[in-house]
Amino acid sequence: MMRKEKSRKQQVRLLLLTTLLVTIFTFGVPVTSITVQATKKTNLKNMRGVWISYKDYADMGLVHKSEKTFTKKADKIFKQMQKDKINTVFFHVVPCNDAIYPSEYLDWSSYMFKKEPEYDPLEILIEKAHQYNITFHAWINPYRKTMESSFNPGKNASTKRIVNIVEEIIENYDVDGIHFDDYFYPSGDQFKKISVATRKKNVNKMIQTVYQSIKEKNPNLVFGISPAGNIDYAQSIGCDLHTWLSEDGYLDYIVPQIYWTDDYKLSGRSYKMYSNRLVQWKAINQNQTPMVIGLGLYMSGVRSGVDIGWSKKSNNIVSQIKKQKASGCQGFVLFSGRYMTGKSGKKEMKNYRKYYRIK
Repeated sequence: MMRKEKSRKQQVRLLLLTTLLVTIFTFGVPVTSITVQATKKTNLKNMRGVWISYKDYADMGLVHKSEKTFTKKADKIFKQMQKDKINTVFFHVVPCNDAIYPSEYLDWSSYMFKKEPEYDPLEILIEKAHQYNITFHAWINPYRKTMESSFNPGKNASTKRIVNIVEEIIENYDVDGIHFDDYFYPSGDQFKKISVATRKKNVNKMIQTVYQSIKEKNPNLVFGISPAGNIDYAQSIGCDLHTWLSEDGYLDYIVPQIYWTDDYKLSGRSYKMYSNRLVQWKAINQNQTPMVIGLGLYMSGVRSGVDIGWSKKSNNIVSQIKKQKASGCQGFVLFSGRYMTGKSGKKEMKNYRKYYRIK
């Protein structure tokens, strides 16, 4: 019923647009005398973002709730985000070949519901985000079939499936963008015989197809990817970063996941791993694609014999925000939502709020 309702809304909008055009051409009404509301292109500057992963659903009180409770929880989440100066959310809407909205192609996500709800959670989430002036990007795992297996990126059917899902979302929901994460070819045995060159070729074909589809539906919607922060690893699983960051037609922005600190120890030597990775990413960005840096808030307080900075200091996130800004990047995205209000991220978030003068 909900999808039919959305379809009727689309038909009404199309009818109004058709009537408008007929009026213009039949009666000679000047175009300048008519105000048409257009979708505003998402601002990719000064982004202060956060990922909401499927693993965040439970901690944020979104699992198997009534419509009333879900709406109340969503309002609380985005209200707090606005208070924390967050202006962009990347919400996991297709986590694992499933969806948190009524889909023609996917089952309901078991990570959010025990059974099909009688309301549309995605519609509520987008409405609440926009209510608090937060742009909403629909985050999709493109190839994940199960947690142990993936759809074959070399099959046209896999690309068609992804395009169907993307178009379903942008045709039915007022999202501001589509977002893919770092899962392309899995690193296990499933596709181990596929060369890196072939992996890149197959993934590129999919990325170009998705990009073109989005722009044909709505040129103002943005499409971006968040690859692993290790450039060599990202390329090994099919991310053709040098092409994406030197040619048009692939991405509107990129969010490398630079989840290390500058107090990194390896084989008795110290490395400024965050700063080094940041320099590496900036160096390959030949066409100046807007670059936003993914920051590992989830690592706050974690004790490691290698990346000791996370347990040694509690101002890593603020320091990293300052460094990405100084390097000319367009902002940051925190991973992930539950660590902004949880115990493990408390000290880092205290310094974050102090930096942004949040009371």
